[in-house]
Amino acid sequence: MIAEKNKISVAQLGFFTVQTAIGEGALTLPYNLHSKASIDGWISMLLAGLITQIAVVLVWMVCRKYPGQMLVEILPRLVGKLAGNLISALYIGYFMGIASIVLMNYTRIINAWIFPTTPKWVIVALMAVTSYYLAKERLRVIARFDVMISVLLLVLIVLVFFPISEGNMLYILPVGQSGMENIWRGIKEAVITLAGFELLFVAYPHIKGNSKDILKCMILSYSFVILFYLLVTLSCFIFYSPEELKLIPEPVLYMLKTFSFRIVERTDLLFLSIWVVIVMTSIVSYMFLASVSLSKLLKVSNTSKVTLVVVVVCSVLAWYSHNYLLIQDVNNFFADVTIVFIYILPLLMLTVSGIRGRRKVGG
Repeated sequence: MIAEKNKISVAQLGFFTVQTAIGEGALTLPYNLHSKASIDGWISMLLAGLITQIAVVLVWMVCRKYPGQMLVEILPRLVGKLAGNLISALYIGYFMGIASIVLMNYTRIINAWIFPTTPKWVIVALMAVTSYYLAKERLRVIARFDVMISVLLLVLIVLVFFPISEGNMLYILPVGQSGMENIWRGIKEAVITLAGFELLFVAYPHIKGNSKDILKCMILSYSFVILFYLLVTLSCFIFYSPEELKLIPEPVLYMLKTFSFRIVERTDLLFLSIWVVIVMTSIVSYMFLASVSLSKLLKVSNTSKVTLVVVVVCSVLAWYSHNYLLIQDVNNFFADVTIVFIYILPLLMLTVSGIRGRRKVGG
């Protein structure tokens, strides 16, 4: 059991969720959506948001049935000890994989935009060391940090708003011209970016409050996340012509680079300076989820040492994937993996839980 003093409030859960879900994907999402759904990529974003909210409810329904247990404790009860431990290990690998991918993409962007001559291992090491000192703490400490730095998101939102006034709404008209097939292809890109709500599988026992309040918090938090990504997408879609957007992998940064203020010459660097902190919270969250789950699976009381192992593994994976084509292959592979772990498996868990529940009642 988790001590009451170490639990987080429902409000802190909201900030923790937002900071986990918003990460490096914001910089490349408009390009990815446009490559799949053309100018209707923003519609894909909206539909993906609806699907994600449904998935949030599914995860919550599973957690509500086992309120005092984490995923690694729930799975053996659903599918047996051997299969449960195996799937738990896969989820831990998934958490570590996501942390590695975010760190890998962060390193690539920082290396390309700010420190082109700095060895990538230095950038990886600096982020890894910083992340370790926060990830090894209890969830309450991490959530408090997320609350404190959430004001930075408001600055990012303001910066993204500026280009809209210089954009052209005609670029996204007529609505629906790409066709439903392409819009559905864009949904896959969007739902992957919206990953993060699976944190509830690990965080649920750490939360003070009733299940209905937790569900409301998760829905509101993800509404904010969806609107944030929608704002970023529409801002780029309105600012760039469809032909230009095909050629710009990081449209947000190039868009901001065209703007300057009296005291800020490079708005894109200001954005990146804030974005680094936001990305760190996402990395920390997944490292925390992996280390806590691994500690519970191995029945290890000292989570700091487990966290150190997780950080080292994630850092090595992020540093090793330094080739751009390899990065693209890894991102594409984990796109499919993410869909399995955050959409398909929770649905199967809820189904199995319902079947076992009926058997108990009937038996």
